[in-house]
Amino acid sequence: MLDVVRKLAAPIEINMPLAQALGRRRSSREFSETPLDEALLSALLWACAGNNLPDGHRTVPSALDCREVKAYVIDSQGVWRYDPTENTLTQTASGDQRAATTAGQDFVLKAPVTIVFVQEKALSEPLEGDGGLLCVCVDTGCMIQAAQLACAAMGLASVPRAWFDAKKLREAMGLDENFVPVMTLTVGFPA
Repeated sequence: MLDVVRKLAAPIEINMPLAQALGRRRSSREFSETPLDEALLSALLWACAGNNLPDGHRTVPSALDCREVKAYVIDSQGVWRYDPTENTLTQTASGDQRAATTAGQDFVLKAPVTIVFVQEKALSEPLEGDGGLLCVCVDTGCMIQAAQLACAAMGLASVPRAWFDAKKLREAMGLDENFVPVMTLTVGFPA
């Protein structure tokens, strides 16, 4: 594990009405290479994986409150685990690993950020069997939807993706077998 920690800026306030954000939500595969500023990234991460109550409850639902799915950011500098309590990113791997998030979708190399939603197996032990796997998938879907609505409200383009080699991605992220990449969301300004 690397010891690099980035303190994120305070999230910008997202104040677009929900109906308007729902009307603007769509998947886009055309991105500008313009980097996201830290306040936008902070707001996006808060929307999909942040804490909205002092006791640590999240902005999205979690089966049995396991909070088993975590958000990681992959950018041109490395891989970063989001800590919602401290509003920080902690580096888990260095270098540009964005190519590991895809099995041939080259547009991800242009977008500045891909968020990877990762299941931590130790946290999902109460979610057993097929029902448990379904809960992990539903929790991830809720996170993706919250992120896409935040993107729509902030004028960002995004596309959810599951077309990747999970083992290759996990290794590129500097994670062991106790972590399972479930889904990704590629984000940036529209081209």
